[in-house]
Amino acid sequence: MTLPDPTDVIAPRGDDLPYETSGYLQEMMGGAYPDGVVLDYHGLKLHNRCQCKNGVPVYDIYTADENYVETVNLNAFRTITEVEQLLDEIVAYDPTDRDEWVSSR
Repeated sequence: MTLPDPTDVIAPRGDDLPYETSGYLQEMMGGAYPDGVVLDYHGLKLHNRCQCKNGVPVYDIYTADENYVETVNLNAFRTITEVEQLLDEIVAYDPTDRDEWVSSR
C-alpha cells in the first residue's frame, strides 16, 4: 500500500504552524480530518482510514518507510496527552514494523 503524502505536519512544531501539536491532536480526536488524510508526526505517518458513519476516528500508524505499526481508535483515549504519549512512545522506540513494535510491548 502506498500512502498519499501527508497533508499536515503536526510535530515537531515549527514557528510557521498556526498552533501547538495538542491543537492538531484535539482536531484528530474530534474527527476534523477527512477519511484518507495522512498526517506526519515526527516521521510517523498517521493515516485516517475510518471516519465512518459512526464518526469514530481511527488511524493506522506507519513508519516513514510506510511499514504498518499500529491502529488506534482515538475514542479509546481519555485525553490528548494519552494520545501524544503513545505517539511519542512509538517515535522513541522507532520500530521498523508491527512485529518489532508488538514484541517490544
